[in-house]
Amino acid sequence: MTKVATGALASERTVRMVAQAAATFEHLLMGRGPTGATVVAGQDWLVISLHEPFTAAERVQAADAAGARRLRQVHGAVFTRAFDPLRRHVEGNTGVVLRGAALHVDAASGSIVKTLSTHPTIDLFLLGRPHHLLGVPVNEHRRSAEPGGRGSGRE
Repeated sequence: MTKVATGALASERTVRMVAQAAATFEHLLMGRGPTGATVVAGQDWLVISLHEPFTAAERVQAADAAGARRLRQVHGAVFTRAFDPLRRHVEGNTGVVLRGAALHVDAASGSIVKTLSTHPTIDLFLLGRPHHLLGVPVNEHRRSAEPGGRGSGRE
């Protein structure tokens, strides 16, 4: 399922084409497509988040800390190596150039979120359970700002 939120000058058709190209690439790369894609677009920017659940084998592996760490490493390596081919695939099919990418592998929930952007820097705020005094706490803040927009770091 693709959710689309568009800005004033963003073409809904272009946004859908970019989401489809990214999901198709993911299916070719991993042998399974994302279960959902969220796209937010503005006048001159676009952000795509691809949502994937763990496979049954990944859920078993994520049950302990070492397995979860290994899953993050494997998905991180695949994501980093696949970003340039993904970018070329999306640009070739839609004309849209992706410049930034961030990955979050959540062993606790068994999910993977891949965020792609036309802007080279991505701030990804991972929200936790609501705290009764403060509302929704920010548990982690990841920023992807390496040359070429790849990778993720913690702040």
